[in-house]
Amino acid sequence: MYAVEFETTIKDGIVQIPKKYKSIYNQQKAQVFIISPDKPKSKIFNPKEFFGVANSSKEEIDTYLQNSRDEWESSIEE
Repeated sequence: MYAVEFETTIKDGIVQIPKKYKSIYNQQKAQVFIISPDKPKSKIFNPKEFFGVANSSKEEIDTYLQNSRDEWESSIEE
């Protein structure tokens, strides 16, 4: 793996890669890590918006979470 670190701007979702790294301008695959010095503006958490609770009962959500947890625990034990 080849890695570089640099500071840059992001405008309209486009990351500006410095000219000195032009060898990586046309990569088919890349991993990008963005560390912003500014905390993003957050809005109040609304679980109905995030989980789609309006269409699911509490029991359905609890069952889903329990099943998911069981899968995580079994994968850790393997």
